[in-house]
Amino acid sequence: MTNLELQAYRRFLMLKVSEASEHIGKTDIKTWHDWENGITPIPESVTKAMQELKKRRNEKINIIINSINDRIGSNTIRYFMTYEEFKKVNTDLDVIQWRLHQSIATELYFRGLEKLC
Repeated sequence: MTNLELQAYRRFLMLKVSEASEHIGKTDIKTWHDWENGITPIPESVTKAMQELKKRRNEKINIIINSINDRIGSNTIRYFMTYEEFKKVNTDLDVIQWRLHQSIATELYFRGLEKLC
C-alpha cells in the first residue's frame, strides 16, 4: 500500500488520523502522518487491517442492499453524529465500528438507497 492509498483508505472509512493511529496502527499520530506522507514505510499489519475494514464494509453494504427489497416500510439507516450516541445503542462496539457504520450509511444515502435518520 502506498502512502496515498493509506490516506485514501482512512478518509474512505471516515477515520480521523488520531483514531486510525490509535486503533489500527497502535501508534502515535506523528508516525501515522509519516506513513501518509511517505516518510516511513507502512507496516504490513496496517495495510492488512485497512484492507480488511474495506472488505467488511463492502460485505455489509451488499447485505443491506440485498435486504432492501425484502423490507416493509421506509429504508432508513441511523447516522450517529457522535461516538457517544453510537455507544448508547451499540455498547459493545468501538470507535472503528462507529466510523465503519458512518461510512456505510453515507454511501447508501448517496446511492439513494437509504435515508438518514
